[in-house]
Amino acid sequence: MEERDFAEAPALVAIQNHLAEGESQCVDWCPICRAAELLRANTTPELREQWQSVQREALLAVRALIDHYVERADGESRDRGPRVEDIPIE
Repeated sequence: MEERDFAEAPALVAIQNHLAEGESQCVDWCPICRAAELLRANTTPELREQWQSVQREALLAVRALIDHYVERADGESRDRGPRVEDIPIE
């Protein structure tokens, strides 16, 4: 399949039309959006609140990982000099 063929694929055309129309809901065949829509429509308020709590905790965990790697990358950029260890010879 060439790149030109992919650019004209029905799924891509549907996505482009969806974005052009500015709809707030996803296309009908998107399994993630469909599952989220079903959860919103068919669950109790308590379950929705718990699900939001799980989402928040997951996002906080991802943020902590990103912060850790940013700090680590900043530390490595400062320590770019050669690592030399003095080993005394007797």
